[in-house]
Amino acid sequence: MLIVTGTRPEIIKMAPVYKAFQEQDMNVDWCHTGQHDSLAEQTFHVFSIKPPYMLDRPKGSSLTDLLGGLMKSVENILHTKKYQCVLVHGDTSSTLAGAMAAFYNHIPIIGHVEAGLRSGNLQHPFPEESNRTLVGKIANLHFAPTESAKLALLKEGIDESAILVTGNTAIDAQKYLIESGVLSQELGNTVLVTAHRRENWESIPTICKALKNLAQHKPDLKFLFASHPNPKVKQAVIDNLADCNFVDVVDPLDYVELQQVLLSAPLILTDSGGIQEEAPTFGTRVVVLRETTERPEALHLGLSLLSGATDESRIVESALSLLELGKTNDVINPYGNGDASKIILNKIKRVFDDNF
Repeated sequence: MLIVTGTRPEIIKMAPVYKAFQEQDMNVDWCHTGQHDSLAEQTFHVFSIKPPYMLDRPKGSSLTDLLGGLMKSVENILHTKKYQCVLVHGDTSSTLAGAMAAFYNHIPIIGHVEAGLRSGNLQHPFPEESNRTLVGKIANLHFAPTESAKLALLKEGIDESAILVTGNTAIDAQKYLIESGVLSQELGNTVLVTAHRRENWESIPTICKALKNLAQHKPDLKFLFASHPNPKVKQAVIDNLADCNFVDVVDPLDYVELQQVLLSAPLILTDSGGIQEEAPTFGTRVVVLRETTERPEALHLGLSLLSGATDESRIVESALSLLELGKTNDVINPYGNGDASKIILNKIKRVFDDNF
């Protein structure tokens, strides 16, 4: 079996799956494509994992360059052994490249972890929504994190026997970290802000204006803006917040640092899908800087609000509303309870027993 990842969130979410297979002495390899490489080694270290294949990001700056290069990179790994199963995760270019390369090379089992999430708009998030939808047509095992994700797959004609609701492996990873005892339970007054979606790059000035506005309403708050590493995006954040002593602009946080901030923060403003899933574990509410989300469960529980990223007043009003509600300890994370990896493991073992 081969696990394919390309980004840090994928490493985090597939680490518990990899460990579950290793504990059962199953023959599993890991290929990290290098789509994101700056924090990959550090994240693997958190989970004490050394993947057999650590590749370099393909050359070129366009999405076409990236996808084509990733497909070739994964195909080269597939030619090294007679793999019977490829597991991909989520919605990145590496996800689509891994699934396509497996399909073109006639790999019998193509499993999609975190399958079935849909925003309903191919432009939001771009290109992730299309990536995830296309993988849904290629995969023959669909590990849906929620019942709503399963329903989306059924509506697209996926056979129910190929779908299994597992919960999200992100919660498994959090459980691993919490049980390691490295997180402090102290609460703080620092709001976390992240914005990395391609469709939000032009909205950075608006997001920054909203933070300035929010600081006037809540002068006791501080803000931590974990900026996207793209130089143009990071410079836009710095330029628009240059006169603000209440905002710290930092590079992306490592996994442990991020989880600590999610735990201690009174509020989060983000366009990240992963943070939408992780924040409920700590009862922290989220302003989602997007017009749509493929993770509606937290919305339904009042744990998050959609604000978009183009209307300053809407962002501020959403933030003030959630700050008024405050953190909560009364909600069980709707995205899982920490046993998704074992469910995935048991399903694949049954498939292997039936077919090989």
